[in-house]
Amino acid sequence: MPADADTSPVAVNEETRNDFSRQTLGRSSMLKHKADIENLFRKGKKANVEYVRHTYIKYTATSSQGGVRIFVSAPKKYFRHAVDRNLMKRRMREAIRKNLSEMRKYCAESNICIDIAFVMQTNIIRDYADVERIIVISLQKIFNEVYEKN
Repeated sequence: MPADADTSPVAVNEETRNDFSRQTLGRSSMLKHKADIENLFRKGKKANVEYVRHTYIKYTATSSQGGVRIFVSAPKKYFRHAVDRNLMKRRMREAIRKNLSEMRKYCAESNICIDIAFVMQTNIIRDYADVERIIVISLQKIFNEVYEKN
C-alpha cells in the first residue's frame, strides 16, 4: 500500500445518509425475519399484476425514520431448478432497486414503514424488461393506495 494513500474512514454526514437518489437495496432493506414475513402474508393487502403477486402492509415507524423492506420469492412450485429461481429473484430485486427511491423518500417524510412481498406466479422465465415493467406497475399501485390513505 502506498504511503500517501488516504486510509481514513469516509465520513458520512446526515445529508449523505438521506440521499434517496442512491439506488441501493442493502441488507437493511430486505425482509428476513420469519415472524415479520408471516405477519406480512397474514395481515397484508394482496393484489396480482399479471404474473407477480404483491402483498404489502403499512405501519408507523417506531424509529425516527420510515422505510421500505422487501421480500422476493420465486417458488419451487414454478421453478424446479435453483438456477432459474435465483435468476428470477435477481431480476425482480434489480427492478425493485432501480424503481424504489420515490417510495423510500415518501416513507421517510411521512415517518411510515412499508413491508412488501413480491411472489412470482408463473413457470416461464421472463426477460428483465418484462419483469421491470410488472414491478413498476406493482410499485405504482402500492404507492397510490398508501398515498390515498394518508
